[in-house]
Amino acid sequence: MQDSMANNELWAQILGYFSIACWIVVFTPQIRENYKRKNTDGVSIQFLLFWIFGDIFNLIGGVLEHLMETMLLLALYYLLADCLLMGQVIYYRKRQGLLHRDEIVDTSESAPLLQSVSSSYKPTMSETTRRTVRIFFISSVVSMTLLLVGTGLFFFWPNAQDKIDFSKLHLVPQLLGWASAVLYCGSRIPQIMQNFRNESVDGLSLTMFVFSVCGNLTYCLSIFFRSLDRTFLLTNFPWLLGSGGTLFFDFTIFFQFYTYRNKKLLTDTK
Repeated sequence: MQDSMANNELWAQILGYFSIACWIVVFTPQIRENYKRKNTDGVSIQFLLFWIFGDIFNLIGGVLEHLMETMLLLALYYLLADCLLMGQVIYYRKRQGLLHRDEIVDTSESAPLLQSVSSSYKPTMSETTRRTVRIFFISSVVSMTLLLVGTGLFFFWPNAQDKIDFSKLHLVPQLLGWASAVLYCGSRIPQIMQNFRNESVDGLSLTMFVFSVCGNLTYCLSIFFRSLDRTFLLTNFPWLLGSGGTLFFDFTIFFQFYTYRNKKLLTDTK
């Protein structure tokens, strides 16, 4: 029994540190992509803002709830890396705005008209994309509902052998954890919608989302290997939801990469 517990603890630590390793490099491909393009139009600022506020709540809640050391290190790194990426986005967009302003020369009567047309232009979604967006929203609601109902049955099933010790739950850390979970799960939606509107994933790094999925999966597994006690899992559930709940949205972005990159290849070959 003790050997089994020791093995589980070892695997929890290994998976936890593997998750940290994934998140240490997760932003590197996107930062490199932005640097190569000297442009960050492919990244949604709302996506990053949701992520940053989620990181703040995640870190404060984790400290107050005395979570695993790997979870706290991960939360701190999330925040630092997100702020670095946001700084790069702001820098390139400000730089691009200054360059664009310097390039505008009103030397003809057509210039104001051209500026008016370009400033009012917004990409319009095709009918196929609109249908896909509707399916995405319905699937999101159904998936999150099933997830919450399933976990509710697991934690509060009346005939369960091990009862939950609610005295180990602390209100403020749990509220912060739930706030971070909602922000993490919702953070991908602005990026997904931007990709749908543009019908393009140009400027986004696929590798960033691959590392994100690997990091989130190993993060969740590290908690499960630590303990399957229902009180422990309920205490950590907001952080589990904040990681595992994003997987549906990450796979939606994978679908967008597959769809729009194939579409671009077919267009280029014509």
